[in-house]
Amino acid sequence: MLSTCLSLAASLALAPLLPGAVSVRDHGAVGDGVSDDTDAFQAAIEEAAGTGAAVIVEPVEPGKGYVLTHTVTLKQGVSLIGSLAGMPFIAWEGVPREIQTGPVILARPRASEYEDQRKAPLLRLEGGNTLRGLYILYDQQPWPSDAEFDAPGSPYAYASLEELTQRFIPDHVAPCGPTIEIRPGVASTTVEDITCARYRDFLYTAAGGKIVVSRCYLFGYGRAFAIREAKDVVRISEIHIVPNVEGPISWQHAKLQAAITSSPANTAFDLGSVDGYSISDVAVFLCHTGFRLGASEASPFVDPVTGELVTHQWGLGPWGSMHNIKLDNCVVGFDCINGTILPNQMTNLMVHASINTPARFAAAEGDLARQAAFLIEPGFVGATLQIANLSLSSFAPRNVVATGRMVAEANGRAFLIDCPPADRVDFAVRNTAQVEVFGLAISNIPETHFVAAAAGTTPSIRVRGFVHNGVPKDDGPLR
Repeated sequence: MLSTCLSLAASLALAPLLPGAVSVRDHGAVGDGVSDDTDAFQAAIEEAAGTGAAVIVEPVEPGKGYVLTHTVTLKQGVSLIGSLAGMPFIAWEGVPREIQTGPVILARPRASEYEDQRKAPLLRLEGGNTLRGLYILYDQQPWPSDAEFDAPGSPYAYASLEELTQRFIPDHVAPCGPTIEIRPGVASTTVEDITCARYRDFLYTAAGGKIVVSRCYLFGYGRAFAIREAKDVVRISEIHIVPNVEGPISWQHAKLQAAITSSPANTAFDLGSVDGYSISDVAVFLCHTGFRLGASEASPFVDPVTGELVTHQWGLGPWGSMHNIKLDNCVVGFDCINGTILPNQMTNLMVHASINTPARFAAAEGDLARQAAFLIEPGFVGATLQIANLSLSSFAPRNVVATGRMVAEANGRAFLIDCPPADRVDFAVRNTAQVEVFGLAISNIPETHFVAAAAGTTPSIRVRGFVHNGVPKDDGPLR
């Protein structure tokens, strides 16, 4: 106890030592887990806005936190800093709330923040900001155990797994706005060393640019990253999206797993239109969809602030590069919705499609599950995926994922393609979606479940360097 107090005292002494720093405590923030500290945060930011100073979020006592109930706006040039040089929280296997310390923010948005179609964000960034070293927890959002799901009379008791997966989120999860909104038209924004849990959407921008996000541990009900449009490079790296940032979802939490990952809204990256993204070192365990690339009328981008359904024309789909991506236990790894003449270049990918879905895919060979490592939709016609070092597999142990179904068992595919030929001339005639793979390893997926296509669609997947279940295969089109 003495060492904890000394550590806390040392941390509290940091704020005066930082030239120009402003402390939220100096403006009345308490951090007791009960008092509303929103106005104190905003007052500290207003003071800092005059000089472009940093606002310091000082550590709290064990089990406490700063309560935010409505939007806090970071004025241009103001940074909000918790831990000065690293992660604010031991994000592994659910450190109990009663011993959590550090710069903890308890996100408790009041109902008026999301009672209509428009959803207010928790933190609004106006440009030139750095957000660093915070643990943000929506502690009033539900996180039930299997015992609570099974208890007679429990609000989480459902007659069937199907009903649970359909009803849990609309029945119990508040439709909050995004945790972080980067305002349209602003640039030079950095978000780093953030742990956040139980969000509906974590980071959103309608039209931002020069955004850098790194070193985040995340898990929530909706999207980790929702980018409606970005006219300049967005760089995202070192991201861990996994449900053990607090109470773990593992052997004892299979039903909560099922409830969250069965929702198509549970997506790691939703990239509507991005003019050059760079994404690297991402690990995602348990999600419905890893990446959504583009937006169409059939698969629109849902704006988490306005609720608007957004579509983009062909040519405005996202393009860029990604590297070192691991998607472990998902329904769809990459949902390729809308294309552009510029490629999406991908290297070192691992995708395990192992969660079942009731959604169907109308293939030429019959009705299939809409489960795939790559789902290529009609709007992606004319676009190109350039992939190097791709590993695909399917493995779904029953006692880990309640809705787990291997690709063969669910009747999904490694690749599902719905890109009928279209008359389109840009810089060249392009009438099929081209998938080029240099180095492909497939395991636990039989050859009968490699590729399926909708009627009128010709699969165009060219492979060089192919190994199936450890056996080398011939190069050429993947059948």
